[in-house]
Amino acid sequence: MGDPCGVGPEVALKAVAARKKSAEPINIILIGSRAVFAEAAKIIGLEGFCRGLQTIDTGDFDIKNMSERRPTPEAGKAAVECVMKGIDMTLSGEIDALVTAPINKEAVRMAGYPYPGHTEMLEEKTGAGNAVMMMVCKDIRVSFVTIHVPLKEVFTLISTEKILSAIKITAVGLERLFGIPRAKQRIGVCALNPHAGEGGLMGLEEKNIIRPAVERAAKEAGINCSGPIASDVIFHRAAKGEYDAVVSLYHDQGAIPIKLLAFESGVNLTLGLPIIRTSPTHGTAFEIAGRGLAHHGSMLE
Repeated sequence: MGDPCGVGPEVALKAVAARKKSAEPINIILIGSRAVFAEAAKIIGLEGFCRGLQTIDTGDFDIKNMSERRPTPEAGKAAVECVMKGIDMTLSGEIDALVTAPINKEAVRMAGYPYPGHTEMLEEKTGAGNAVMMMVCKDIRVSFVTIHVPLKEVFTLISTEKILSAIKITAVGLERLFGIPRAKQRIGVCALNPHAGEGGLMGLEEKNIIRPAVERAAKEAGINCSGPIASDVIFHRAAKGEYDAVVSLYHDQGAIPIKLLAFESGVNLTLGLPIIRTSPTHGTAFEIAGRGLAHHGSMLE
């Protein structure tokens, strides 16, 4: 369901309605408040649509609060409960894969939870230890070394070990989820500084931290890995098909090109988990929630 005050319930129902028109059958189960989904169905002109869908009701949420269209502790609690229920169902084998609608990080914090986002919830709940976020569009796959942290902290958080781990998890994901065998993979790794550090004139992270990770990936895991490559170059090369995946060092470095190319069709997935989990790449969009305007393309993908 996602945050009930956001566009999650709307895009979920729009995507289900669109998917049901396909000739290929698929069994979709909604996880969340039945009242919220029923209200969302009214908003998008599908009143009564939910009656024909299987729903796992995670508890009551006063639909009067949906009109708030802003972060609230009640909505944050409801959103997290849906995610946790979905993870439990996937781990137990009741469902084969989990698709999560957008949550609001401020609302989650207001509800008393410590998680910066879905990835951290999934790590803790599944016991994965080290999950990696990947964004996917038609032409590019991007995985991330750091995600929901302030930009000023990125320089202290990246390390050779963290980058190496992200590269290895990306390689496993390419094989497991995309069917690209290790021997045929091509992975590019972003630089941190402009012009990949310009030989040390603009920073030493490329020489001291990133390049050693790339070299160890090749030596320890046999991964065909290139980098560090300036981020204003690597995504152009990836879009031309030179890489099966790009490893980005921080959130906006990798998210901007994905959203530029596929704002309404990009998909977020989590690598390194014992389950399959995907989500749309957009957020709760409170500013248009409740008006039936939200585009469901990313959720449908």
